[in-house]
Amino acid sequence: MRLLVSPAVAEMGIDVCMALVRGAGVSNKSNPLEKRKKAIVAELQPQVEALLDHPILGEYRRLQLDAGLVDGLPPARHLLSLIQRNGRLPNINTVVDCYNLVSAQTLLSIGAHDTAHINGEAVRFVVTDGSEKYTPLGESAPIQVSPGEYAAMDADKILCRMDVKQCAETRITKETAAFIVYVQGNRETEYGYLYKALKDVCDLITETCGGSYEVIAREVGS
Repeated sequence: MRLLVSPAVAEMGIDVCMALVRGAGVSNKSNPLEKRKKAIVAELQPQVEALLDHPILGEYRRLQLDAGLVDGLPPARHLLSLIQRNGRLPNINTVVDCYNLVSAQTLLSIGAHDTAHINGEAVRFVVTDGSEKYTPLGESAPIQVSPGEYAAMDADKILCRMDVKQCAETRITKETAAFIVYVQGNRETEYGYLYKALKDVCDLITETCGGSYEVIAREVGS
């Protein structure tokens, strides 16, 4: 699996780190992970107001607004809002919970996709032209995307639109045998910060779910 960041996306200040995880056992919940989530929520709660105004989140939002997406929120901002409102992080499954935890801690946009449903040999970060196929998670039919957005794509579909919502096809389930996980940054982040977050996510996933991972080198290309 290759990771390609198009020159147009790179010019927007977007950078990405990605790893391939194999052999992890996905389950609904892990008691040790739930304890860790509660501890991190307790650490973050007093800081939420300040974190919501952090430049990293502001830059994600600027990118979305520049592309015309007015009703989306950066994932980490959404997670912090849940902590502020409900005093907890959501439980989806052990893989998603792991990357949501690190996302809330680092303010970075993080996603994972089942490789069994990724077509082609590369994940590409590109600027959309409006013709792309995209079925959002929770929907049963494709929707139209606008030109000028940025997206993670495989050979024939959008995997994640503007780091806001992933596609339905590649969601992580208990049947997932291998998946990619990526961390996406912006002009307010340095590559070393992204790389450390990726390692933190993968270490937490393999500690919680087992398996192993390898980091995929990023290439700038079409």
